[in-house]
Amino acid sequence: MEAGMTGGLFHPIKVISVDISRGIPDVSMSDQGSGAYGGVFCLVRSGARPLRVVEFPFRGETLSGEELLARIGADESPDTKPAAHGPINDRPVSVVVATRDRVHSLSRCLDSLLDQTLQPREIVVVDNAPSSSQTADLIAGRYHATGRVRYLREDVPGLGRAHNAGLRLVSSEIVLFTDDDVIVDRHWVEAIAQNFDDAGKVGCVTGLILPAELETRAQVWTERHGGFGKGFVRKIYDLAEYRPPDPLFPYAAGQFGSGANMAFSKTALRYIGGFDSALGAGTLARGGDDLASFYAVLNDGFQLVYEPGAIIWHHHRRSEEGMRRQAFGYGMGLGAYLTKVVRDEPRSIVRLLRALPAGFAHMVGPSAQKNMRLPADYPTALIWLERLGILAGTVGYFRSRGRHAGLVTAPAASREELAG
Repeated sequence: MEAGMTGGLFHPIKVISVDISRGIPDVSMSDQGSGAYGGVFCLVRSGARPLRVVEFPFRGETLSGEELLARIGADESPDTKPAAHGPINDRPVSVVVATRDRVHSLSRCLDSLLDQTLQPREIVVVDNAPSSSQTADLIAGRYHATGRVRYLREDVPGLGRAHNAGLRLVSSEIVLFTDDDVIVDRHWVEAIAQNFDDAGKVGCVTGLILPAELETRAQVWTERHGGFGKGFVRKIYDLAEYRPPDPLFPYAAGQFGSGANMAFSKTALRYIGGFDSALGAGTLARGGDDLASFYAVLNDGFQLVYEPGAIIWHHHRRSEEGMRRQAFGYGMGLGAYLTKVVRDEPRSIVRLLRALPAGFAHMVGPSAQKNMRLPADYPTALIWLERLGILAGTVGYFRSRGRHAGLVTAPAASREELAG
């Protein structure tokens, strides 16, 4: 039986994190007023190291530590330790958080960023096309005394534009990016920083994204339909030694991670010309800024590392209407990103056409991983909205470029210019 389902009825799912290197406590299954919990979504970890997610149905007021341990097991199998390239204190890092009119969730995110095992040098909050001064007031009032949270207003809407604005302000070579609707794990900054090498081969690091809550059916749909998590094994990607035998590589950039949990070396971002301002939430393209950046970093010879020890907890959209907008927006972002690839590199259309059968199977095939995970009540309309969004993304990207003419990207720097 699926966690959270009883007799065909949905019940909220309790999201918990358990460290098996310590004692396993009892877990209260009291709800938040939306009905009794009907299941558990448990991240199993050993200290800072995530091991697996275990889901199971459960009804009752308290889940005892003994029963929980029996359900999740005590073995430590995945090797997710990051490569150690040197003392992390030698590489100061900065964090950029783009936001718009969500002071409650932003405050929650900032509180988690200020409680890190490795403190970032600075946290830059980019207020993107705000409708009020609430975010500016929040930073000036609650976070000014920290001395590490900086405020920047960017009136041109678009996530790519906001990220570029934050990038210009930070002073560190390693720059982490996250969204205002997440809570970051205490080891997040440290886990990401340890993956950047002194030689500059690693241009991008992404991490594990898990649901902060599964209180509504729409949130469960989001998590089941692909979700954001990319597994518990550290992976390295490049175009040479670490090139996977996948016909969709490197075009299926969603396999590398998501923009809510990503970091770049400033050198790599300068080399690819920064983020495309015609992409991302807030533009007519609606998304794709992260995918385009992942692809560009790999295509320009850098390595991309997926580090599962860099964990964030994402608040999925609660409403079904929000889920519909999100499904269409994700599709548009993918279509816009692929359109950008072809526009920037016309010769890539040959490789994309060769990968088309594999891409079609990936999207609509009955054995496609994302389709196999769908719950029985997942609305077919959401699947078609995402597919329709892919087609709309082509038009959306060109319309967005027209609106952002002159603002799309910074000129890419050559390796000689960066070295000099």
